[in-house]
Amino acid sequence: MDNFTAISKNISKMEVYLQKELKEKTGQLIFFTLLLLIPNLFVKTAAILLISSSLLAYDIKHKNAELLYLLPFSKKELYLYNFVYLTLTVTATSVISQIFAESDILSRLVFQLNSLTLLFSIFGITMLFSALGRNGFVWATLMTILDAVLGGLGSRDISASNFNPYNLISFTHQGNAVLSFLTSCLICLFSYLTFVRKGGEN
Repeated sequence: MDNFTAISKNISKMEVYLQKELKEKTGQLIFFTLLLLIPNLFVKTAAILLISSSLLAYDIKHKNAELLYLLPFSKKELYLYNFVYLTLTVTATSVISQIFAESDILSRLVFQLNSLTLLFSIFGITMLFSALGRNGFVWATLMTILDAVLGGLGSRDISASNFNPYNLISFTHQGNAVLSFLTSCLICLFSYLTFVRKGGEN
């Protein structure tokens, strides 16, 4: 019973926070969400970069996070609320965008996994640099470009002479879907721990 009460309380707090964010940033969030509906990973990457930096990272950059800390939200909760909202948004838009795609179930699941890999990595990098007092959007964009360049070098074929092992964990190339997803989870976990300990303040 106590666990159920705690879960209900957290859900209510999350609803309050998301209502505040949606009210203040309605236009841009709708636009970025519509971009996520386009079934193209390049467009989805750009959309994830934009939407990841428009929520908590935006508040940190513009010194609004301190006001959130005064409300009944812990730093841990703020990070998780953003993470859950973005995960649900990317998952829902990926499912919708694949409804009319001429592909089998496996291809749709892979696309879903690819989308989450992009999200976890980009959101993680955005929040990591925001927690360190840097511009999360700029650094996430630079790291995404760097990842695309490094991941594009050589071949993903392990038997090739120019085999590039980084390609397997690259979040833009995703040479190995499982390894790149696990790497993105680690990036997200590291950024979470850094944000909570650093306070995420500029």
